[in-house]
Parts: sequence; structure tokens; C-alpha cells
Amino acid sequence: MRWLAIESATLVASVAVGSDDQVLAEMTSRVALTHSERLLPMIDQVLRMAEMKLPDIDSIAVSAGPGSFTGLRIGLATAKGLAHAHHTPLYAVSTLEALAWQQPAGVVVPLLDARRQQVYTAVFERQEKDLLTLMSPTAMALSELLASPLLEGGSVRFVGEGAGIYQGQILERIPQALFANPLHDWPRASSLALVALATGQQPVTVEELRPAYIRASQAEQRLGGR
Repeated sequence: MRWLAIESATLVASVAVGSDDQVLAEMTSRVALTHSERLLPMIDQVLRMAEMKLPDIDSIAVSAGPGSFTGLRIGLATAKGLAHAHHTPLYAVSTLEALAWQQPAGVVVPLLDARRQQVYTAVFERQEKDLLTLMSPTAMALSELLASPLLEGGSVRFVGEGAGIYQGQILERIPQALFANPLHDWPRASSLALVALATGQQPVTVEELRPAYIRASQAEQRLGGR
């Protein structure tokens, strides 16, 4: 299976092309451009590097969230447009699962900053060829997460932008906490496809593809409070 993967849930834009479990080309960018400016040129470039064209692609994996509301919308819209134009199956993958997949074996806690001392998070056990979910993706107070029994005993690895932001608070509560190598601290597009393949995920239609925001945006919260 030849695949294209698109990651735009964070400040980083990442695009990859591969065949089965082999990554053929990948680009990751954190320059001062919007995802709408970066994604299509990056897709064109990785396809050229892999000597492929869009009609050659058998499936498209895209980060469905949580993450930046704007970034997710841009990535999903791009994936939907390409899938619709070329009748390509779509796979929606959790940003948090992709982050966990990049880590070595053990308990992994991906963290994305949700502001106001809250994080988007989940708890996984990364196994050699699998990813076991110990706590499903959610938005919660950092203090509540750090008090979870799931993080007691043994080593726990924290990964993601939130891990860097809250490293001091994490170490105060869990002195033995581990942190991801900076090279693996941002979600990579290739991880989306590899997670979908390894877990036997089922494709979704263009109509079914929805962002997993987890919680409403500030604008939606203000509107709902009226």
C-alpha cells in the first residue's frame, strides 16, 4: 500500500510518503508560514522525492487532533480535497497516538498545551509492534493528570510541546519522569500512517472525517455561555 500522510495539528507541518511500513520521503517544517502556505508545496515535494504522483497513492492518513483548531482544519481540508479528487481512502489518526508511536517501549504520556494549566493528553503503553491505550485522549488539568495512578511506579516518558512547557511541574510531582528526545518531540507525518497500519485502523469517508477537538474552542465556549 502506497500512502501519503499529513500532519498539521501543531506548529509543525509534516508530510510523508511511503509504501507499507517503509517511509520513502518525509518533510517536516517549523518555519514562519501558515499550514495553508506550506502543505501543498510540501506534498508536491515529497511525491517528487519518492517518484510518485497523487494517482499512485492508495491511502491518505491525516492527523485528526487534538491540536490547533486552525491547523487541524487546514490539514483535514487538504486531505479531504485530495481524497475526493482521486477517490482515495482516508485514515483519521489521533495526534497523541502518533506522538506515542515515535517513542521507545514503555508508558508514554503525550502532552499538548490546552492553555490555562490544562493539557490534551492520553496514556499509552508503547509495545514493540503495538500501542495499548491505558487512558483515552482527553483534556484535563495538568495537576489531575500528574495525580493519576496510571503514572505511579516505574518510568513514564512525557512527550510533546506540553512536556517542555510543564517539565518543571512534572518533575516536582514525578522526579523519575523521562522526556522524549527533541527529535521525537513533535508529531511526524510518517507516524500517522504507521499507526494506522499497525493497529488495523479502518478508513473513513470524506463525509465522516471530522476533527477530534476534544473540547470546544474559546469562541464556542463564549457562545455557549450566552
